[in-house]
Amino acid sequence: MVATYDVALVLLVDPSGAVLMQHRDEHAPVSPNQWSLPGGHLEPGESPEQAAHRELLEETGLTAGELHPLWSGPRPYEADFPHTVTVHVFLGATTARQEDVVLGEGQAMVFVPRDEVFDRKLAASTAAVLSMHLGDA
Repeated sequence: MVATYDVALVLLVDPSGAVLMQHRDEHAPVSPNQWSLPGGHLEPGESPEQAAHRELLEETGLTAGELHPLWSGPRPYEADFPHTVTVHVFLGATTARQEDVVLGEGQAMVFVPRDEVFDRKLAASTAAVLSMHLGDA
C-alpha cells in the first residue's frame, strides 16, 4: 500500500521580492541537501493553513499575518519516492529581515533574491511551485 499524506509549504516573500528558502540537511527524509520552501506534514486535525503557520514558526521563528492559498496539488513524480503527497502552498509577505530568521531545521534558512532562486538545487515540489509562480523571474 502506498502511503498518502499532506504537506503545507509557505512561499514567504520580503519587500525586495526575495523568497525565504531552507537548505535541507543530509538527514532530511525527503530531498536531502536540496533547497525548499519552509513547511512540513499536517498534524492530525490540522488544516493546511494551520500547518503552514505552525511549520513557518517552528522552522524559522517567524510568524506570518495572512497566508493566501496559492496552489494545491500532487507532489511531482520523483523516482524512488513511493508516497502519494498532496502539497498545499501558501503565499505570504513579510517585513522580516535575514537577522530575524531563526534556523529551526536544516542547514540554512535564507532570503534568496528572486533572480537567484533557480540557481540552486531545488526540491521537486519547490521547483514546480516556483516555476509556476516565479517563472518570469
